[in-house]
Amino acid sequence: MAEPDPQCLPREQRTAAVGAAMENAGDATHFVPVENGYVEAPVIELDHRVLVYRADNGRVLSELEYAARSRGAPVEQLKADAEGVEVQTLLHNLLVEKSRDQRGPVYAELERYGRQTEPILVGADGLVLNGNRRLAAMRDLMARDGAAYNQFARVRAAVLPAGLSSHEIEFIEAALQMAPDLKLDYGWINRRLKLRQHVADMGRDRVINAYRFPGPAAIDHELAELCLAESYLEWIGQPRGYDLVADQEQAFGALRLRLEKLTDALAETKLPDVWRRIGFAMIRARPELDRNIMHYFPFTDPVPPAMRNWVPRSMAENLGLVERQAPGENRRLDAAGVDRLMPIIDEPRTARTTASASMSLIEKLKGSQDRLIGFSRLISLLQNASQTLNQIDVDDLTDDQVRRLRAQLATLQEHLSPRV
Repeated sequence: MAEPDPQCLPREQRTAAVGAAMENAGDATHFVPVENGYVEAPVIELDHRVLVYRADNGRVLSELEYAARSRGAPVEQLKADAEGVEVQTLLHNLLVEKSRDQRGPVYAELERYGRQTEPILVGADGLVLNGNRRLAAMRDLMARDGAAYNQFARVRAAVLPAGLSSHEIEFIEAALQMAPDLKLDYGWINRRLKLRQHVADMGRDRVINAYRFPGPAAIDHELAELCLAESYLEWIGQPRGYDLVADQEQAFGALRLRLEKLTDALAETKLPDVWRRIGFAMIRARPELDRNIMHYFPFTDPVPPAMRNWVPRSMAENLGLVERQAPGENRRLDAAGVDRLMPIIDEPRTARTTASASMSLIEKLKGSQDRLIGFSRLISLLQNASQTLNQIDVDDLTDDQVRRLRAQLATLQEHLSPRV
């Protein structure tokens, strides 16, 4: 893969080159979205060597984390050396790869037509804010065939006004790259990493505006998915190993939704923690399983809902951690039982065992729910019926309604008569 010119120009020379080109700029301008509308940025031509890639680029944040881990250095160190040859070369290679993504084939378009159709957005010092992939693709094509792609030696760039704050620059990046119709090739982890950074830097209200979110809940959902993925990576002993979950957006999105519903329904219990670990175990063991985890709770709705209680309780029973309940019952696993179960399922090395056990129990319950939890369901129905009767004035019932109720009670009594 071709690499950029190793002679990265000092910032002072780059700023001088941009300034000189600005003095000779024509009438061409490019509209750039800012918080209160648009600014009109002059378009100039620059030698491509004047431009440098931006390390704080939302499309490659997770890849930079991986590169930093590989080097045994914090990612902040890479960003601090962003304008050095090593990091610029790293960024170039990452961006060329991104430009080849078929979901947004920047490279193929430039390769086919050999023309730059839209200016790159840069600062007064030649730092590329928007268009890093295009610049990388043009440089790579030019290095591959200088004669065919010689016009890429000079790049058209729209120059942002001087004096913009870092917050204003972040807003521009968000508005250009993170709006729903432009986010496809960002990657789910990179998008959420950048979203979290934008929330911290810009505030939630400005992010909602820039991303065109319908409301604050959209921020909460995406950041909750990122938090869940990071918690999973911590659990498997690979903190910030974002490359390991790059293809798991569907799983973490579904898991986040089911855990939120479970927490709302059973907030007073520890069962959400149990299912969180079961979900992590399924994701961890996914390549080794012969079944699609997306067909099982906690990635789909629990059918029947009673499995939320029954599966953890049955796991604990099968491990000898709690007493075995009578057939047909569905008593909730209490806090003490959860405390005994958690150390066993909280072990990444046995993820396949945990995943297989829970999935087998789910299948067992689906196939025999009347036998396995029938008594519990019956008691629940009778309790609901009793509560309803307490709220009804019997004098308001017709004679026919009373006869029908008595017939149902007689039928129940008849079913129980052999035991009486």
